[in-house]
Amino acid sequence: MTASIEKSAAAIVGRAVSTVGGLGLRAAGATVDTLAGAGLPAARALGADAESIWHYVSGSPNLEGVTFSNPETPSPRVSGEFKVAIDMARRPGRPTRTIRVDTPALAADVEPRALAATWFGHASVLVELDGLRILTDPVFGRRCSPTQTVGPARLHPCPVTVADLPPLDVVLISHDHYDHLEMDTVARIAATQPGAMFVVPLGVPAHLVSWGVPPERIRQADWWGTVEITGAGGTTVDFTCGPARHFSGRALQRDLTQWASWAVVGPTHRVFFSGDTGYTERFADLGSRLGPFDLTLIAVGAYDPVWPDVHIDPEEAVAVHRMVSGSAGTDAVMIPIHWGTFSLARHPWAEPITRLLPTAGRNATTVMVPQPGGTIDLTHRVGTGLTDPQWWEASA
Repeated sequence: MTASIEKSAAAIVGRAVSTVGGLGLRAAGATVDTLAGAGLPAARALGADAESIWHYVSGSPNLEGVTFSNPETPSPRVSGEFKVAIDMARRPGRPTRTIRVDTPALAADVEPRALAATWFGHASVLVELDGLRILTDPVFGRRCSPTQTVGPARLHPCPVTVADLPPLDVVLISHDHYDHLEMDTVARIAATQPGAMFVVPLGVPAHLVSWGVPPERIRQADWWGTVEITGAGGTTVDFTCGPARHFSGRALQRDLTQWASWAVVGPTHRVFFSGDTGYTERFADLGSRLGPFDLTLIAVGAYDPVWPDVHIDPEEAVAVHRMVSGSAGTDAVMIPIHWGTFSLARHPWAEPITRLLPTAGRNATTVMVPQPGGTIDLTHRVGTGLTDPQWWEASA
């Protein structure tokens, strides 16, 4: 019965979205709000309405009217949306063989390491930094979609469940797209991790509150704003909301909430998290202000010539790493994210890595590619994520 209700909800929401031209945004939004109010999961997953979001963003100097935008001049438009749809129907981004997935050792009674990272897939990374545990963009569900019955499906199982997670200090969100912000995962973390704070860009709190996250556990920051979080062990870490070239939106209207990268600065170590982004020279500014970073988590997948302003390609990812790592040179480690978990573009499954590694080699950039569930201790350069550096070749 639950599955049939979910399919019906998804179908109704889909029809509401497809008829925006006839109904107008206000009427279509009211339809979605009614479905969400009835408790239908697919509608609730769409998140907050525009009025609720406005409560969190009004007064921002970065607003243009009621929306946010990128300061960069848009790239020349490349036609080909229809061809993209045809190409994606052929599922070009799937691996040829089963993807290796490890079960990480996440003991709750072990103190966080000085600097370590465990990749769960896509943009979900458990970062250990100077005594804090920080989880980025947690999406543990089977699909990145408002419903778990349709939409892009995982190409590999998630290495962990929410119940497997050790005590978290911070859940760090880059923006509100479905492959970076999932209602069910967020709600479960909020319920089972009472000590975790949610650090998010402007406007995203509206979604979290609509899903039951207590407002007092949420901290938001405008671009270049900083949030201080003191972990359970007493260490204080700064989270600065940095630039990104992207967009936002979960339903009928786009760009009501912000999209961001994050600079995470502890007493001893610094981590850069790109979130989703196209190429922008603004990362050089972030590097000069807050770098150099010991570890960068940078998106390398889901790029396409049709949307150059939305996702960087592997060569651009290396350039971003070098902009933010600065004088750290080869001592700074880049871990590629946003690849291998969901098929969201036309490139082959392993192409982000086969392009990334040669470019990194030519540019004196240290790249480490853990398998899903692999852990890397960056201080000692050891861990399960380094036992088979070419693991991805078996699935390419």
